[in-house]
Amino acid sequence: SWPNPALWRRALAALDFLVVVNRFPTADSRYADLLLPATTMFEIESYMAYDNYLQLRRRVISPPGEARNDYLIFAELARRLGYGHRWPQTEEAMIRYALRGTGVSLEELRAHPKGLLCPDVPFRYRKYETGDLRPDGKPGFNTPTGKFEIESEWFRQHGYEPLPVYTEPVEGPLASPDLARTYPLVFNSGARTQSLFRSQHHNIPSLIRRQPRPQVYLHPADAAPRGIADGEAVYVVSPRGKVRFWARVTEDIVPGVVEANMGGGGILGPVEWQQANVNELTDFDNRDPISGFPVYKALLCDVVKAEPETRFTVPASG
Repeated sequence: SWPNPALWRRALAALDFLVVVNRFPTADSRYADLLLPATTMFEIESYMAYDNYLQLRRRVISPPGEARNDYLIFAELARRLGYGHRWPQTEEAMIRYALRGTGVSLEELRAHPKGLLCPDVPFRYRKYETGDLRPDGKPGFNTPTGKFEIESEWFRQHGYEPLPVYTEPVEGPLASPDLARTYPLVFNSGARTQSLFRSQHHNIPSLIRRQPRPQVYLHPADAAPRGIADGEAVYVVSPRGKVRFWARVTEDIVPGVVEANMGGGGILGPVEWQQANVNELTDFDNRDPISGFPVYKALLCDVVKAEPETRFTVPASG
């Protein structure tokens, strides 16, 4: 999930053609021209790899209706585009292809349903002395200097600091003191909930019952002056907008910082989760200068009670 959901909604709506392959409706499927039913892991034959441990995953039941292994959908596309010879066309052929070089065959996996260890490959040390780490075959590491670089020459060549340097967050109480007077709390998101995984499992009643509403964690020292009690509906407000959460007042988080649940904003599960897309609060333009990854854990916000008379106007930026 990314900041500025409205932008992504406009982008999806502007596509000429969109195909979604899934077992459940998703936010993306709202914009699909074609929705194809995918299979579950119980309806296909595949394999699992845990480091050097391999196990065959057997089909338990046949796919219902027109559900199809998404791998086979891509295999069929490859065939129709003239590349079928480069793409295994059956589940068995795909598994055989994946097992090449492991020292384990499909027949052996079928004969050992609990799985097998791949044959040991001797571990090689000091590969930097033999040229195995560089495309040119020369001794050393695959860096501009050929050395193990503590100072990154690549970063230096591209105008970045060659060593890690602390940079104050662009939107923080020290770098943006004027903004912090309106939004005095440091905003974080991304921590996992125990019963859900990002936007997954919102359609499983036994899991959603464990946390039927999205929560925001805040310290008692921040909750008390705002008149917020544990379990109350609140709005988390940032310069981008506001989203409704339910307060989790706890000393497990430090004063001055809040942690808002991620994973809301989809079309499954309780309406409280559907309306709680945390990325309505994050900033599309605030990104890491090297990776381009958005900032999710160093923004500014405030938390206010979600009472009917609450009227919080987001100040205009700039």
